[in-house]
Amino acid sequence: MPKDEFVAGDPMALVGVVIPGEPGMLETMAESIVEEYVRLGWDEPRLFALFINPMFMATHRIYRQKGETYVRELIRRVREQWVISKDLATLR
Repeated sequence: MPKDEFVAGDPMALVGVVIPGEPGMLETMAESIVEEYVRLGWDEPRLFALFINPMFMATHRIYRQKGETYVRELIRRVREQWVISKDLATLR
């Protein structure tokens, strides 16, 4: 069978599902995502684009559920935390 031929019911097909979580998990996930990209050197506009673009389903879900103000404050808070941590590390 060729690799690009679709077979219904393929057991190796990737399937995304939503897993129910506990309160606060959405916020924890959002902070982790922002932290990862901040540590890669992304600036605020580039990070915010991840949240407003529906193509990025996880971050866009956070944006829809929590709102623009929450996302902008989260990005600023996490960026400040890592900039301060980075500055302190260079002083050592």
